[in-house]
Amino acid sequence: MQAHVLRLAAALAVSSPALAQNGPPTSLTLVGIGAGATLEPYRGVDTKARVLPLLVYENDWVSVALPSISLKLGSTGPVKYRLLTRYAFDGYEAKDSDFLRGMDRRKESLWLGGAAIWATGMGELSLKLQGDTLGHSKGLIASLDFERRLDFGALAVTPRLGVRHVDRKYVDYYFGVKPSEALPDRPTYQGRSALQTEGGLRFTYATNRNESLFMDVSGRLLGSAVEDSPLVERRYQASLFAGWLYRF
Repeated sequence: MQAHVLRLAAALAVSSPALAQNGPPTSLTLVGIGAGATLEPYRGVDTKARVLPLLVYENDWVSVALPSISLKLGSTGPVKYRLLTRYAFDGYEAKDSDFLRGMDRRKESLWLGGAAIWATGMGELSLKLQGDTLGHSKGLIASLDFERRLDFGALAVTPRLGVRHVDRKYVDYYFGVKPSEALPDRPTYQGRSALQTEGGLRFTYATNRNESLFMDVSGRLLGSAVEDSPLVERRYQASLFAGWLYRF
């Protein structure tokens, strides 16, 4: 959930009606706190609830929403380019559920890649490609996302839709079962690439010029290659997160 939450915080930096500015900010710092829950797809893994501090910083060259950092590479007309790095909290440990006992740990990793972001009259379209730099899965993820902010006075509503392609190595690492891990009720499984669809809705309410409240709900259909894994008990992943942000 952390990666989703901090990507959300970065988006909130410019989506709140009271916090929005004309043109890119010279410098912007946000702090806050949020709480939420994620429904995981793995068998027997409980819904994960967390309370997290939020810290966002942005200037003309860099955008930071730890554990994510984006370096601004300039633009061509309405298209902006970014170098992205993020630490993703994918994976699990065998102790996370009885069904996962005997499985090797699937580790979190650092992802690096690039993005092209096109601001259209209808909304914002972004294309991203990122790879696993620590070599745990050696996977690649490509995504195409669209979102549009709708303002209603102090309230902003931002729906979004996206598709995400995760390659065979990613699926095999996080959802595969090696022969050494196989059991009668957990057969060997070798992953295949998957096309995933996702959507969400974000609400932001500006209580004053410097503060805002937010709530975000999202869901992702995992794709048949992930659903076929014996480790998976549901075909989707869902998250709910809400909190408060203050701009200095």
